[in-house]
Amino acid sequence: MTITTDVDLVQTGLAHLIHHTRKQIESLTKALEHLPDASDLQVKGTLLKTYASQIDGHHHFVELPDYQHLGQQLSIKLDIKKSIMENAEDYFHRYRKSKRGQATVQQNLANAQAALQHQLATQAAFDPDNPQAVATLKQTLIATGAIHTHVLHSSKAPTPAHPRRFYTHDHVLVEVGKNSRQNDHLTLTARKDYYWMHAGGKIPGSHVVIHSNHPSEQTLQEAAVLTAYYSKGRDLNRVPVDVLTVGQMRKPKGAKAGLVTFSGPARTITVVPDAALATELRDQEDLQHDPD
Repeated sequence: MTITTDVDLVQTGLAHLIHHTRKQIESLTKALEHLPDASDLQVKGTLLKTYASQIDGHHHFVELPDYQHLGQQLSIKLDIKKSIMENAEDYFHRYRKSKRGQATVQQNLANAQAALQHQLATQAAFDPDNPQAVATLKQTLIATGAIHTHVLHSSKAPTPAHPRRFYTHDHVLVEVGKNSRQNDHLTLTARKDYYWMHAGGKIPGSHVVIHSNHPSEQTLQEAAVLTAYYSKGRDLNRVPVDVLTVGQMRKPKGAKAGLVTFSGPARTITVVPDAALATELRDQEDLQHDPD
């Protein structure tokens, strides 16, 4: 029988915490690299607004003088169903959204980098021969979730930690399960009139619950992107996402964790997985306590 000491727990917990922070930094760095060029969106919106009176009809794209590069033309893609001014406003909206997303990702990245430096310094200064320091650090790691405690001789299974939490631009809470057992807990305890999502096409992934019985189309789209991102289809160009209500879900008797069935009609939304949006919508307090 192997006995795990507090020193072993602390060393393992620190290594776990550092590993997860490094994964978070890697994810945030990739998200930052894939964000659209905000300045380019602003330039295109400005050009469309400036030359709106000189553009007749509806076009798939226009070429306008690029004021940032004299003598050059800038090709601007348009929505043919919208006016030039509406297209300009679309570019400005995307510019503002990109700037907000970029600022959020940069702040989260700076926080994660600072956290990593602190964690590495703590690891380097750790003294296994100082019982008080070991006990204090153990409690800190338990509080952050890096060390999991277990209740012995209890017939009641521990309640799973809460799922990842996100808030859509409509301020609707969306929860995303982290593992099979948590997927079950999330799906089976949510209100029956809430909306439920899962990656379609037999793609393994998280159970996702939207805390609304009447979500907007924007919330559905954003939740679908989260569903696609937290699935095995993360690296695909397009991912189908099934949309139902929680009340349609059933847990077959004896089924393994995470396996559910449903009855009734389902809607499918096809989306592009987006790391930047996942980072932008993540509840910041949730992220600080659980960087995974």
